[in-house]
Amino acid sequence: MKQMKISKAEARRFLIHYHGLDSLNVFSGEEGILEYIKRVGCIQYDPLNVVGRNADLVLQSRIKGYNPATLEKLLYTDRFLMDGWDKMMAIYLTEDWPFFQRIRKQKGIEVKATLRNRKSLGAIEMTQEMREIISNGGPLQATQVKLGESGEGRWGHRRLSSAALDYMFNIGELGVYTKKNNHKVYDLIENLLPNELLEAADPFECDHDFYKWYFKRRIGSIGMLWGRNGGGWLGHFLSEKPLRNSILTELMEEKSLQTISVEGIDDVFYIRQEDIYIFDSVDEEAEKVVRFLAPLDNLLWDRGMTEKVFDFEYSWEVYVPAEKRKYGYYVLPVLYGNEIVARFEPEKQRKNDPLKIINWWWEEGITVTEEMKYAVQKALLDFCEYLQADGIHRDSAKI
Repeated sequence: MKQMKISKAEARRFLIHYHGLDSLNVFSGEEGILEYIKRVGCIQYDPLNVVGRNADLVLQSRIKGYNPATLEKLLYTDRFLMDGWDKMMAIYLTEDWPFFQRIRKQKGIEVKATLRNRKSLGAIEMTQEMREIISNGGPLQATQVKLGESGEGRWGHRRLSSAALDYMFNIGELGVYTKKNNHKVYDLIENLLPNELLEAADPFECDHDFYKWYFKRRIGSIGMLWGRNGGGWLGHFLSEKPLRNSILTELMEEKSLQTISVEGIDDVFYIRQEDIYIFDSVDEEAEKVVRFLAPLDNLLWDRGMTEKVFDFEYSWEVYVPAEKRKYGYYVLPVLYGNEIVARFEPEKQRKNDPLKIINWWWEEGITVTEEMKYAVQKALLDFCEYLQADGIHRDSAKI
């Protein structure tokens, strides 16, 4: 199959349109959330809440009028979505449950090794007891059971019962009934998912078939992905470069993937064959709009690729000591049209308080126009509506 050759501008337009971040966005309401997650496979979950959790920030930039309560409904009432491991901790379609058997198995091996290192393997012996407690008493948080002292080390669970619940979640014996203040409330998985899903046969005849599905899925999570090691390939199996090269080659030979060369970038990029039509859906003359991106937005999963394609260097500095941060604790990139033109640091938001912007930084080399400023102000009004904030704080940084 002949390799496609595109410019950097075309790569940007494709990715922005693929993720529903342009003015032609087709994702709307509950159905739009489900359609978007079906397209990308998953969105990454992180519990930090400054102006919404990461998943909320991903969706507010794509779903007009997005309300976090809608995501909670899809997760814990309708159960069309669920919490699970994919790209780190993630949210994906409940119908994908049977496809993740191997990931749950690997997570079990990983957690068991961690417990061994922390001298807390006694947690594994408590799983049956935890199952009986939940079966008799109903869904519970880890803090509601305080059995067994954990082993050595400052990290990890303080109680073996808490470690046991975490292990059972990772291997799929437990699921998330709901969350309270971002803390999981566990229930037996058979109480949360229908039998036809739990009893579904393995969709793959062998590990190799699973690898092909999983590697292709990860490319779809970003839309276009290079073969280089990095954040785009984090996760079980995916980070193993020899395996990755072999699977990508096979998918190419089967014409499931298309290779792309981007002008000015030496690396080869991959795109799913079924997504190539999106290049024809892009409108170069579409109205430019501003979107505020999540720190762990799918578009930004591979920071090295983001730097090359968008000429934007970004690091999430929440775990960097304050004195070593270049920008701030929780900084959001600002997308305008097909460029990332700025970044800003919001102050932690409480409902009905005005949104305060601690700092706003325009990217070097960006020509700031009145049209751009107007688009930013319009986006900020939408952002305040999403946050249920009472406008912009008068002491906010000047934009």
